[in-house]
Amino acid sequence: MKVNPLVIIAVIFACSFVGRMIGVADASLNAPDKPLAEKTPIEKEATKMAEKTMAPAESKAPAVIDERTADLADALNDPLEKERLLKALRERHVALDQKESDLDDRLRYLEIIEARVDEKLVELKKSNASLSELVSFADEAAQNDIDLLSKMYEQMKPQKAGEIFDKMDPTFAAGFLTQMNSENAALILTNMNTDKAYEASLIIASRNAAVRRQ
Repeated sequence: MKVNPLVIIAVIFACSFVGRMIGVADASLNAPDKPLAEKTPIEKEATKMAEKTMAPAESKAPAVIDERTADLADALNDPLEKERLLKALRERHVALDQKESDLDDRLRYLEIIEARVDEKLVELKKSNASLSELVSFADEAAQNDIDLLSKMYEQMKPQKAGEIFDKMDPTFAAGFLTQMNSENAALILTNMNTDKAYEASLIIASRNAAVRRQ
């Protein structure tokens, strides 16, 4: 049976108070009888308690200590019960220490995870920077190739260049034509298939219109 410490303290004070009252009552009974008006409040209360104790109808054990209070008093005086209470307190203390240790471990684990995430973010930023450099290099290389091919087509005879542009996708053809001198681009368009030349012209016109809107 678990005993609440506050109940134990209350029982101790109650027993002490009852003992004192019984002592005062006993002293009052053994002392020469005084008129009720001359007695102190404590002596009056002690006299009343003594009268109740001695009355046949009230010959039971003191009413202050009921069966449960008696059990608590016995438990307080029982060495085994005291040891059980101390053991329970120690176990509770150990459990709290273990919980605190677990929380510390979790905090350390979270700190490690956070540090690893920061490292991965740094690595990712470096990778993105390297990828951006590669893309920029590839774009620059592709533009250089387009410029070189455009100059080569400009130096070709318009009829021969027109035959080559007829075999290209209109988008590629439009890309090369925009890199050329307008006069040479016009000669190549003249020697292209009419439908291909029309499609390439539409693509170039739409690009120019988009640039003007911006």
